[in-house]
Amino acid sequence: MSNQNALSRLSLVIALVVGVAGLFLALYTAFNRAAPAPTGSAAVIEGQPFDGIERYDPPRPLQDFTLVNQNDQPTTLSSFRGKPTLLFFGFTNCPDVCPMTLLEFKKIKLALGEQAADLNFVFISVDTRRDTPTVIADYLRRFDESFVGLAGDVAVFEQIKGDYELNIIETPKEGSESDYVIDHTPNPFVIDAEGRLVASYLYGTKTEIMLNDLRQRLGS
Repeated sequence: MSNQNALSRLSLVIALVVGVAGLFLALYTAFNRAAPAPTGSAAVIEGQPFDGIERYDPPRPLQDFTLVNQNDQPTTLSSFRGKPTLLFFGFTNCPDVCPMTLLEFKKIKLALGEQAADLNFVFISVDTRRDTPTVIADYLRRFDESFVGLAGDVAVFEQIKGDYELNIIETPKEGSESDYVIDHTPNPFVIDAEGRLVASYLYGTKTEIMLNDLRQRLGS
């Protein structure tokens, strides 16, 4: 075999190797390219931007119920009709989700200014054993005394759990016979002036996104 033929075959092999490597690199880049993050959204679900708001269209009718507020007075859900309501289920011993959510409520109220008077802020405790009206009142003073706090009732939660897809799981703490932790649905809910469920906010949704949604619902 002549040196010229050998060099030609070697060049052909090198060209093929380079070509295959280039094709592999192109395919790898195409399949592993990071998708651009949607502006202002909380997540991407099935390739579509999701801003953290689940909207109910048509609005969901809600059952009325009665609980006791922080002033030890019976309070019905229907008593909040006439203006929209921002409602959250939580408990006073919650280490993170509940105080963070109530701080978001406080930020929203401050940002709304005078318009905040057109919105109800309601906290319902899912800790039916420890969270008495007095405990709830003391707890809400850390955030805003104007927030309405309601002491929970197991029978009421059983009645309305389907309306809010409400989950409440009580688990004893290891090594304790009396102490326990509670896992619960963390999403705040928006109820319109007619008492219908119109939206829920995924926990962690940006304050600005919730605020803009509420402003639209309040007509500003």
